[in-house]
Amino acid sequence: MRYRIAMPEPHSHLFHVEAELEAPGAEAVLALPVWTPGSYLVREFARHLEGFEAAGEGGAPLPWERIDKHRFRVRAGGAARLLVRYRVYAHDLTVRTSHLDGSHAYWNGASVLLFAEGRLAEPCRLEVVLPPGWRATTALAGGPDVFTARDYDELADSPVEAGTHALAAFTALGVEHRVAAWGRGELDLDAFVVDLKAVVEQSAAALGRLPYERYLFLVHLSDRRRGGLEHARSTTLHVDRHGFAPREAYEETLSLAAHEHFHAWNVKRLRPAALQPYDYGREQYTRLLWWFEGVTSYYDHLLLARAGLLPAGRWLRHLGEEWSWLLRTPGAAKMSLEEASLTAWVKYYRQDENTGNSAVSYYRKGELVALALDLLLRRRGRSLDELLRLLLARHAEGGLPEDGVERAVGEWLGAEAARAFFDRHVRGTATLEADLELVGLSLRTRAAQGPEDDGGTPGKEEEGNGPPGWLGAELDAEGEVGSVREGGPAWRAGLYAGDEIVAEGGLRTDRKGLLQRVRQRGPAGSVRLHLFRRDELLQIEVPLGAPPLDTAWLAPADAPTAAQREAFRAWCGAEHPGGD
Repeated sequence: MRYRIAMPEPHSHLFHVEAELEAPGAEAVLALPVWTPGSYLVREFARHLEGFEAAGEGGAPLPWERIDKHRFRVRAGGAARLLVRYRVYAHDLTVRTSHLDGSHAYWNGASVLLFAEGRLAEPCRLEVVLPPGWRATTALAGGPDVFTARDYDELADSPVEAGTHALAAFTALGVEHRVAAWGRGELDLDAFVVDLKAVVEQSAAALGRLPYERYLFLVHLSDRRRGGLEHARSTTLHVDRHGFAPREAYEETLSLAAHEHFHAWNVKRLRPAALQPYDYGREQYTRLLWWFEGVTSYYDHLLLARAGLLPAGRWLRHLGEEWSWLLRTPGAAKMSLEEASLTAWVKYYRQDENTGNSAVSYYRKGELVALALDLLLRRRGRSLDELLRLLLARHAEGGLPEDGVERAVGEWLGAEAARAFFDRHVRGTATLEADLELVGLSLRTRAAQGPEDDGGTPGKEEEGNGPPGWLGAELDAEGEVGSVREGGPAWRAGLYAGDEIVAEGGLRTDRKGLLQRVRQRGPAGSVRLHLFRRDELLQIEVPLGAPPLDTAWLAPADAPTAAQREAFRAWCGAEHPGGD
């Protein structure tokens, strides 16, 4: 297939696409994917496709019909070539979709490029027709405006940025890496490149040689956006334009880059067998997303610590914050990691106000289970690094079987021990257990000290006349209820997500004022809420409760042993923060 993408009027947000197929036969079925690998949600890209037409040699129109929501059947009549033209509306600025305006063009192949059914394995050629002064940047071979792919999978897996974006490059382990940055913000590109190089080198130190011959970081600077999507030779990162200061914000930006780059091994080279080959027309199910996303989430901060970009204290604080989130998620006692992985298509990517009560994130719990597995392996003289290298060596070609991780762990720990770990942490919903003592740490818990307390630290010494009260509901700044925790005081009293709280005890209030009254009145007190629900003014009395001990931190041993110090250093590359 030969593709030609033009953007004659960028302000229209319309890509003009031509696709030419050789030897189409009597008829050809052309389809646009309904999802893009790495983002497990049917996104119905075809809703943005318009103006489809087909022609044969000499430009003579060919009859065609729309088969369903995303496929077209063209009666080619044995023509030597089939040419189709169509337009794609692109005004959705995410890492999964496509965006075109007067400042730039960006597209994921799955959202723009039709493929011929039955011919995904054939080579592809992409020509980009650019407005004056623009350039195109992609990980595909070729350039400056004509690129090639070995097949449709590679084409769809290689997003393109076009415009006047900034460019930088660095070499890591003999491989060229480029950075293309679009948008206004506070990015120091030179400093960012230095830190990205350190991250790339740490990933390779953990997993072996770099699995590509070139790599591209596409960076979009925008407002309050954070997200990424992995590709075999590139990644797209959406970063808050102010996400480079203070230092903690920059660490989160670096962790995003580390996460998506780590996927070059863990999901692109080591891929679920259930997703081989990709079926772009429907959902594909695997129980292993906890491994591919959770383990990658574990490494995205761990690699920063090993590279010296994240202090040991911040690494432990991050783990404490994640543990706090787990303790505060009732859904963790209802949904296993396997189920969370399998139902990503309807759960993780379709979250609502009840998600925390009914489901668990395979990213966040998966990260903590990866921690527990790593420490378990290290207690036996192995590590998660080694396990990943083993799985890559065995399954990079044929794909990772659904039981592949457990079987490999069983070879080192014994089948019974492996089964017990996976029954508890992956197939089950029991409380997380991790051998923190190995690295001179212990898990501590306390009550949250306010709505902004994400955990990860011992907290501050509180002054007051008694324990604070607890409402058990998340509120926005104006007092609208975002979610209600199952079993908490608000849940039992009948407070609903979407309720707009306007007063308490007859006096107007907002989120800050209400939560202050809740804390002051203590577990034995109550609040009398005046609220609007579907425009109806209601009054609800909420008896308060005692705040749960759901805020965690990892406390370093005061006097770690020499073995614990060495284990800590081998684990995260830093010195143990405990006392002498």
